[in-house]
Amino acid sequence: MAGRIVKVSLATAATLVASAFGSTIYLESAKKNECFTLSKPQGITLNEAVEVADKLCEQVKNESGIPGLVVSVSIDGIPAYQRGFGYADVENHIPCQSNTVMRIASISKSMTMAVVAKLWQEGYLSFDKPVQDYVPEFPEKRFDGEKVEITLRHLLSHLSGIRHYEKVPAPALVETLSDLSDDPHSSPNKTSDTVKVKNEFENQEYLLNSFFDSVSKSLALFKDDELFNKPGDKYHYTTHGWTLVSAVVESVANKSFPAYMKDFFREMGLRNTYLDENKTIIYNRAKYYIRNGRGRLENAPQVDNSYKWAGGGFLSTSDDLVKFGNAMLYAYQNSNGFLDCDTVKMMWTPVSNTYLGWDKDGQYGMGWGVILSQNNYPFCKSRQFYVTHTGAATGASSALLILPRVDDAAVSGKPVRGVVVAMIANLQNVGLNQTALEIAKVFEQVSD
Repeated sequence: MAGRIVKVSLATAATLVASAFGSTIYLESAKKNECFTLSKPQGITLNEAVEVADKLCEQVKNESGIPGLVVSVSIDGIPAYQRGFGYADVENHIPCQSNTVMRIASISKSMTMAVVAKLWQEGYLSFDKPVQDYVPEFPEKRFDGEKVEITLRHLLSHLSGIRHYEKVPAPALVETLSDLSDDPHSSPNKTSDTVKVKNEFENQEYLLNSFFDSVSKSLALFKDDELFNKPGDKYHYTTHGWTLVSAVVESVANKSFPAYMKDFFREMGLRNTYLDENKTIIYNRAKYYIRNGRGRLENAPQVDNSYKWAGGGFLSTSDDLVKFGNAMLYAYQNSNGFLDCDTVKMMWTPVSNTYLGWDKDGQYGMGWGVILSQNNYPFCKSRQFYVTHTGAATGASSALLILPRVDDAAVSGKPVRGVVVAMIANLQNVGLNQTALEIAKVFEQVSD
């Protein structure tokens, strides 16, 4: 809305003030029947942005009882904020720093998407062929007695119908749907996932603690299970679906998925991003925590995430996540990035029949959540285009958010134009996306 001319008929001259994230927007005084201009927010200093970000981080840490939180921010590709709050290891009083390594959970999907997009861009795979063309061991599927095809395109947008951690829909689902049917903002799909998320951390499959030495063995967990819906018809978030994606990658790359991703981490310069391997010595790795029924802090159960590398099995730092985010933003805004500009635009385009569990204004693209810009009326709800992914793992929560600049002219000559925010906590079931968005909007206002 900044910079637009807003014509408003005023009965009397007035000066209106609107406050947003500590900055002030002024509407100039105007006489009756004259118009006024809604001026841009005045820039703030980096120190002012840091002060606001500190408060926002302390706020979410205190509200959620997070033991340790790491946060990194870049402005136009330049690191601007790197903070650790609380403890990476509570028992040994080891403080968090921006190089603390934690589980990034489902942000792993966005990294996997980058390698899939690269293979597609180079002609090694198709989004629209049946997955059995690449993974013959995955059985053909039927739904309601009809033979159906699952494609990579379905998998990348959670439209395949493959289950998540639950093997059957929650028993109380039908009753819950009936109870909420009068809510105009609810939908059957959204309600289904709400029920599912509440029980996710209690699911025994979520707590697997056995090492899976191949993607093929991981596929065996779910490949023979019935589909929850016809492919393409409904959005059903599924981490297992991304295990099938990793099998496709292995097939076309002729290399194991773990080895292929390690090559990707090196190529991207992500020196502190790893597979979540329990036996490997990984310096600065945090410990993970949960809260029991009485709210007391406990060590999280020991788990082995080798069964879901692609969908939730990576470790990283907030600094590395910001670096990865900037690589994607650079490719989006330039012609010589890791991916082609058009490829990133495809990934960051909302897909029909999808939605986001962590931002109801958004939809899922391909490996990313996408929120499109909207500004229907002055002074009413508006939103700015951004892309995001959050993560939930045993003992950890995460968010990676990219907010491209709307006004490129203001930063002409800069190859990366936007703000990237990464947040990771060593406590499960913490929502971080809204705080990440607020932080991004604060740093977007920083003037040179």
